[in-house]
Amino acid sequence: VANARGTIYDSRLRPLVNSDMEYRASVTAVPEAIAAISPQLDEAALRELTERLQGNRPAVVVLDKPISPTNGVELFRVSKRYGSYTLSPHLLGYLDGDGLHGVTGIELAFDDYLNEHGGKATVTYKVDAAGRPLQGERTVISNTLDEAQAGVALTLDSDIQRITEAALKEHVSQGAAVVMDPYTGAILSMASLPDFQPYNVADKLERTDSPLLNRALCNYNLGSVFKIVSTATALEQRIPLTTMFSCQGGYTIGTLTLHCHNRLGHGTLDMMDAFAESCNPYFMQLMLQAGGSSLYRMSTLFGFDRAIILAEGFKTARAVLPSEEELFSPAAVANLSFGQGSLLATPVHVAQMVAAVVNGGKNQRPNILKGYVDKEGNLTEQALSPAQTAFSEQTAATLRDMMINVVENGTGNTARPDNGGAGGKTGTAVTGMLNEAGKSVVQSWFAGFYPAENPRYAVAVLAEDSGGTGGKSSPVFRDICNELYKLGQTAEGQGTA
Repeated sequence: VANARGTIYDSRLRPLVNSDMEYRASVTAVPEAIAAISPQLDEAALRELTERLQGNRPAVVVLDKPISPTNGVELFRVSKRYGSYTLSPHLLGYLDGDGLHGVTGIELAFDDYLNEHGGKATVTYKVDAAGRPLQGERTVISNTLDEAQAGVALTLDSDIQRITEAALKEHVSQGAAVVMDPYTGAILSMASLPDFQPYNVADKLERTDSPLLNRALCNYNLGSVFKIVSTATALEQRIPLTTMFSCQGGYTIGTLTLHCHNRLGHGTLDMMDAFAESCNPYFMQLMLQAGGSSLYRMSTLFGFDRAIILAEGFKTARAVLPSEEELFSPAAVANLSFGQGSLLATPVHVAQMVAAVVNGGKNQRPNILKGYVDKEGNLTEQALSPAQTAFSEQTAATLRDMMINVVENGTGNTARPDNGGAGGKTGTAVTGMLNEAGKSVVQSWFAGFYPAENPRYAVAVLAEDSGGTGGKSSPVFRDICNELYKLGQTAEGQGTA
């Protein structure tokens, strides 16, 4: 009659699947059974049921509501795998056409476990030689559907996921956002646009904007958000914040001239002002002083040379970083200093970068699995991997101050939340590609933390093909922070903060 896979929960053990219910009835060709079922069936469904019962064999029908006990009907309350709206569909993934195995996401990564910890409902009839149920004989019912309450608990928070999805949809048509606990690495939300619903994947397969793609796990050009890594490199090399360089709108290395977003130039700046104004020539000169090998080592300490394993069988794309040998070239160092060149990484990598700044220079690997749930609802939590020190607490504290200055006085002012302040860094990455209109394709980034003091969240926002410094990603960050503030106020009012 029904099969149920194990349940996927959020971090508070709220079901993300298996939460909506329907009724399924096993029906035999008994007149009163057909009469009881018929009012809930449309003409086509009733005709199909009648045809199936003509051979006097049982049939299963789906009902919206229960019916009174009736001869010839065995009724079951069954969970629907996906409701009318499923949170974080890209992360959860979807099932194959038979509904038996995961194709993508958590459904695929934990496919064996979710099937092993599922349940089913069966009805067994005694039949005659022609296979027709014998009237008056007792049917045998087996129902282990409740065992599907076992499953996996994710680090996701449903409330924060809703906030993230709503903020992203308000400002972006294609992109991604990730909210992360900087101290544990827990992914609290992961959103990607355009999206889909797992119960209706077929309609999205031919779309050219790839709605089934989880953009939070895909590589993109980074641009100036990477100046966080460059600044950490300089500070760890004990280059003082008072170091001055001049920006005349561009910087020439040999025959190559790399431009600033301010073609008129910023004049002479120190490191704090250059970070706030996102001055490219300043960072080119700063990293040429620090050295390509130092920049390469810091990039690897931040994790920009590898994939991030979020759970067993579930990981991001592998970030692309120029080799240390490539960075013997001054032009390659200059390009990498402001996140251009061959560098590619995912929104999860960017969230991890911000988290290390918040977490005192300790890099805690992002993770998505909170633990395993048994059929009684007991959670066995997954142990965290140890954090790795990437840079000093002093460097982290200085970076936090610089990122707060970006939001208060620099290019990130459109990301400033209404309450609590924030720190962050804007980025506009040139991809080298052209869109259908022949214009250059750029990616808009905002990477930051909230609130400014004692931060609780690291956030990365990507808006695909969005022009302008900060572009559409900064307002997404702002809206997420504003709603996180309200969520915190609600929690305090309920005494759960």
